[in-house]
Amino acid sequence: MRNLRATLLLIASVGISAFAVPSPALAQSAPTGGSGASGAAGKEHAKKLFEEGVDLEKKADYAGALAKYKEAQQTAVTAGLRFHTGYCLEMTGKLAGALEEYEGADRLAREQNKQEVHAATIARLEPLRARVPQIAIRLATPAKDAEVQLDGAAVAATLVDGGKAFRLDPGEHVVTARASGYKAFSRKVQVPESVTTTVDVSLERAAGAPVVAGAGVPGSAPGTTPGTAPGTAPPSGAAGGPVTGETAPPAPASEPPADTARGPSRVLPIATTAGAVVLAGTGVAMFLAAGSAQTRAQQDCATLVSCDDRRSRVRTFDALALGGFIGAVGLGVVSVILWTSKPSEQASTAARIQAGPGSVALEGRF
Repeated sequence: MRNLRATLLLIASVGISAFAVPSPALAQSAPTGGSGASGAAGKEHAKKLFEEGVDLEKKADYAGALAKYKEAQQTAVTAGLRFHTGYCLEMTGKLAGALEEYEGADRLAREQNKQEVHAATIARLEPLRARVPQIAIRLATPAKDAEVQLDGAAVAATLVDGGKAFRLDPGEHVVTARASGYKAFSRKVQVPESVTTTVDVSLERAAGAPVVAGAGVPGSAPGTTPGTAPGTAPPSGAAGGPVTGETAPPAPASEPPADTARGPSRVLPIATTAGAVVLAGTGVAMFLAAGSAQTRAQQDCATLVSCDDRRSRVRTFDALALGGFIGAVGLGVVSVILWTSKPSEQASTAARIQAGPGSVALEGRF
């Protein structure tokens, strides 16, 4: 913190001296059309504002200092002034504006060969770039006259059409959109630091909006009865009804649409097949472990008085291997049945499979 204060004081002194020494940046930003005396008075006023801003900044009154810096920039712009403006913006949470000021300060510092300002700006600029969030707004509804706003400010159509991300401050923001024939769109978005947030604007057509002409019965012009040419009357009989002597076909009963035929479910066959493979692998592993244990037991028993524990271990591995093989065979049979059965048969199958290293149990009805 002490190093930061020393850096700010150094940059403040550089910024104050810049008001006294003419520079290309000052010459470009100074008001035109005034006399030399008025131009010098303007620089003195800007210098005084800058000094007052530095004093307020030392007291952590960043809002007050920022007001002084903004007023001073109306007369002249220096690298130190832009740096301090960016620092106050950063301290008040205006990260996007702070980043813009830091970038401007760095450009001026390099142009004016202000190495100390350049070094101090880079030290704050690089970490801030990683913190500044971005937002991308995409218009999902093809409305030609749509106007999209962010926090009440219009967003350029080029950004919305391309969904290009741009910088903004972290926190809560409001995205709104309006278009002829559509309901107003509004959404609050919480934007955290270091994150690019995407907002899709989908507009809903308003009630009573004009409908495209011809919508209705396909193949018929507006205001005509299906089966008649435009401008001709319907057949004789009741108005708009069938011809005398003919009976209108009864209206079909309202029935729910039939379910679309579904393919056979493969979840259970896949599960049983996988279980059979696992059990078979377990049986092979236990068989190999039993062989290894038997070989070691034969070697150890030559020097031991009792080999019961070695034999018991071999028998345990043999039992587990046998159980794994039996379980794999049982699940393999079930898998074959399920893979070869028809969809209706699979749908009517209500079974629970319980498999273990030593047994396989099937509960249900096939």
